[in-house]
Amino acid sequence: MSEPHAPLRPLEGVRVADFSSNMAGPFATMILAQLGADVVKVESLEGDDSRAWPPLIDGLSLTHRHMGAGKRGLALDLKNPLALEVAQALIARSDVVLQSMRPGVADRLGIGQTQARAANPEVLYYDLSAFGSGELGQSMPGYDPLVQAYAGIMLMTGHEGMPPARCAPSIIDLGTGQWIALGVMAAMFSRSQGRPVSHMETALIDTAFSVVPYQATHARLTGERPPKSGSGNPIAAPYQCYEARDGMIMIAAPSQRLWEGVAQAMDSPELLRDARFLDVKQRSLNAKALEVEINKRLAIQAVDTWIERFSRAGVPVARVSGLEQAVSSQIAAERGTFMASDQVPLVRLPWLVDGQPVPWVRPAPRLGEHSLEILEELGYDAELRKALVASGAVRAA
Repeated sequence: MSEPHAPLRPLEGVRVADFSSNMAGPFATMILAQLGADVVKVESLEGDDSRAWPPLIDGLSLTHRHMGAGKRGLALDLKNPLALEVAQALIARSDVVLQSMRPGVADRLGIGQTQARAANPEVLYYDLSAFGSGELGQSMPGYDPLVQAYAGIMLMTGHEGMPPARCAPSIIDLGTGQWIALGVMAAMFSRSQGRPVSHMETALIDTAFSVVPYQATHARLTGERPPKSGSGNPIAAPYQCYEARDGMIMIAAPSQRLWEGVAQAMDSPELLRDARFLDVKQRSLNAKALEVEINKRLAIQAVDTWIERFSRAGVPVARVSGLEQAVSSQIAAERGTFMASDQVPLVRLPWLVDGQPVPWVRPAPRLGEHSLEILEELGYDAELRKALVASGAVRAA
């Protein structure tokens, strides 16, 4: 009989004091929690804003259920000196402190890098901001769409002639969370090798430029704005969505060989001789004309028929689906995309480890759910725990 699967928990024994809010920081610490870290999510007495973001299931936001999964919850009024003592006691017993407050706010509250270092000289202090800690950046507020707008992403998204468009998923927040999680893991690995890291910083704007790396370099060198390309890509064609008789299909044929497969699947050898479409460069320059020609041919058959024909010709294609269709697809079932947490199907982390997904450690905490438990661990006896709750410094579920 084979040995039972051992979960991937390389961060067991690492405690993270999470003072971040909304999405980017909490997404990072959710990843760390699933990898074994003891993440203590510190919230105000009113709770993180994300708790109220719709849609709600049984009164609790689906966003919070996902971002908070695997953590323990501690609710503090950080403006109360008694609560500040609790926060500093937590920092003193933590390996990592993550905070996403506006620059200067953590210092004023008493949990900034200098104060954290006084409580725990070995702690990794991680700053998350929108536009960084520089003189200009620290004065600028930031949420995902503001950063998308500032970084030029909105003006390169969508179709020509249309107004600026936000990339619908919160790619800047979620991407930043991934960078933070990777940074913490790198720092913990470095520490294990005797090379401790004391401070790290990631800004949303850093992530924004990182997701458009080659476009950013081209714009810097030429001063030119990337063109909007709808569902396509300006470096290749056919490489976008096209219309069949009963729906849309995405064709990805960036090479000459694949283009020949497209023409073959459509029984259109004349397109291979058309001067506008002879090579990748010409097809890219004449992508609009190519779209007209392809749509004209695809209109005579259904999507399923075209998928079969293109696949037979070795051309990568996909049906253009709604999210409600994608989440119920055979691929989602085959990949085990959803794993239950607190009776809700959450999208699992994108790893299979020895063929197994990384399990959810625990559901997202109710506000202050673990306050008393954590206070006890920090050395507060029963009488002091009751006094802290009674004083309003701490909220306990």
